[in-house]
Amino acid sequence: MLKIDAKDRKLLYQLDLDSRQTLQQLAKKIGLSKDAVKYRINSLIKGGIIKSFNAVVDSGKLGFIGFRMFLKFYALTPEKEQALIKDLLQNENLVWMVHVEGAWDLNTWFLYRTIEEMNSFWEGFLESYAAVIEKREFGIYSEVTYFGRPFLLDKQHTDFSVKVVSLGPEEKLDALDLDIIRSLSKDARIPIVEMARSAKSAPKTILSHLRRLEEKRIIVGYRTEFDLDKLGVEYYKLHLSIFNASPQQVKRLKSYVSTHPNVVYVDSVLGGYDIEVEVQIGSVDKMREFVGELRHEFAPIIRNYEILRYYHEYRLRFFPTK
Repeated sequence: MLKIDAKDRKLLYQLDLDSRQTLQQLAKKIGLSKDAVKYRINSLIKGGIIKSFNAVVDSGKLGFIGFRMFLKFYALTPEKEQALIKDLLQNENLVWMVHVEGAWDLNTWFLYRTIEEMNSFWEGFLESYAAVIEKREFGIYSEVTYFGRPFLLDKQHTDFSVKVVSLGPEEKLDALDLDIIRSLSKDARIPIVEMARSAKSAPKTILSHLRRLEEKRIIVGYRTEFDLDKLGVEYYKLHLSIFNASPQQVKRLKSYVSTHPNVVYVDSVLGGYDIEVEVQIGSVDKMREFVGELRHEFAPIIRNYEILRYYHEYRLRFFPTK
């Protein structure tokens, strides 16, 4: 396993805040030469710690509906499971999938423009796998907020966040806009000249369109996908059901989790739990400690809770590939 030092962690933190930063910008912030930064990035990629660089796209402003689907299986052989996962990964509208320990086996996120499109996929999926599905649960993301990962630097509070999912309104885009989004969704560090060459357009035109996409908050940021296991970090989902809570109490609870250094997403899901929190933390004991502190602080309004452990992330991006 690749050993990382304090400089590596500073680099990972900066790439997580904005993975499109230039080598010169990163070098100045970390206190290294451009060549040293380039070498470390390549080493982190080669060592598998950095999996990809992704543009963070607000899918709601592109007219997509974010469908969350939990699946629980039974009588599923390893061979059938591999076939099922392979089939799901061939779906270009699947933007996230993770294996789960707990009440579910898979958590997925699809981006479709209509309920009919999602239903068409689901009917086709059932034709092949209905016999092994014990239960399923659907929801629609109404808002997802991504927070930075200050735990990389042992910081105690997060001071960075972007909306990954909103409810629009939909923005009008042309073919070049979509080409830019698609390219940056695959590699957020792709140079402007390379995008221009691929799109058969001038670099100045690409840059103008990109700035508009950022100003309109369609592209809301650029982040880095890590192999958490190689960083010694575990991934959990916390579902909270609340009751007898005033708006002020709910606001305080959300503020509490949103500033915690290990909270990376807070989700609002139509058909989901009252509050859904995604946590990346060092161990199960630390996760229990976090939940214990939360329950102590908000005992009067937490009815119950559920913890899921995400242990293998198959895909993460913020825009369909097609």
